Amino acid sequence: IFRKTLGPECADIGYVMHDTACVFEKQGKLEEATEMVEEALVITRRALGDAHPVVAEMLYSLARCKKDAGDAVRTVVCLREAWSIYKKRGVTHGTAEDVVAALSRLEGGV
Repeated sequence: IFRKTLGPECADIGYVMHDTACVFEKQGKLEEATEMVEEALVITRRALGDAHPVVAEMLYSLARCKKDAGDAVRTVVCLREAWSIYKKRGVTHGTAEDVVAALSRLEGGV
């Protein structure tokens, strides 16, 4: 319904898909969660640009999915990109703290 009403490239579509992906993740449906957050990320990047904090939040969600699936390399790539976005914008609270903590655990610091 949202896609028909708002159009397929609207940021709101990305938000709804991301929220749905988070539900799938909590349910342990990693494949569905990963696919949905990847699609949400594409839509959100197109709508808001690559450096938007919402993109960073979605990258963190994707990193969690990749970590749970055992893909350490992709996990770190997503976390680094998310941290880069937050750092450039001076964001150091909320999800940015979670990103730094996850990177520290995986890499021994940022």
